[in-house]
Amino acid sequence: MSKAPASKLWLVKVPKHLLETWKKQGPGASLGIIEAAHASAGPSGRQEFTLRMPADAASSGAPMEYALSLSAPPGAMYSYLPGPPDGEMRLEGKIDLKGDLQATELTSSYKQLVRGRQDTAGVRPELQAISQAEDLELGGVTQRLQKQGELHKQAREVKKRKADKVERKAKEAKLQKKFTKEELRDLVFEKFEKQRYWHKIDLANTLGQKPTDLGPILDEVCERVKFGVHKQEYQLKTQFGGGGAAV
Repeated sequence: MSKAPASKLWLVKVPKHLLETWKKQGPGASLGIIEAAHASAGPSGRQEFTLRMPADAASSGAPMEYALSLSAPPGAMYSYLPGPPDGEMRLEGKIDLKGDLQATELTSSYKQLVRGRQDTAGVRPELQAISQAEDLELGGVTQRLQKQGELHKQAREVKKRKADKVERKAKEAKLQKKFTKEELRDLVFEKFEKQRYWHKIDLANTLGQKPTDLGPILDEVCERVKFGVHKQEYQLKTQFGGGGAAV
């Protein structure tokens, strides 16, 4: 990695909406003004600043003032910039301070903005993709909110279907007829009299039993085929009338 003249940098965690706003600014645009909140660092070594947004940022509904709290990193930290496709990264400088930005006042419009982001985060990614695609087609805040409501409804319906499926399986398990070990062994013999080879799951479904309940019986009276077209299927052991090697 190539080195550049060392410079001191700040590493700051920025709210997502503020980052998106800054990304839209062109080269040379003012991102805000930083003013020192205290003349010197506090007892903990933290330095407090205030970030004031430019006047043209008021239309976004986001806060116009943020508290910036910085302190020295716990260890040496450096920032690197990506180099050319076939080149090495370039050292940008050393991280002198790190911290985060927090809004000093939670306005109603900002609370609504955060709430909207939380709602979007609760929607499955595939539904978010639908929302973004149709958002461009519909346009307008009212239509967007209506569409988000429809997506949340779809998410609730998917969740309900999953819960119904779990409940249905639980009911089926209760209705499942229980056999003694001897009764179940007799049923297994009956099935193997009609058909030489069985997969465990197919036999369990035919008998209306769980594969786990059927496993001990199959291990006792059957052997698993290791080769040929019936590999991994079960057949009766020779002492129980099995036909020997599979073909």
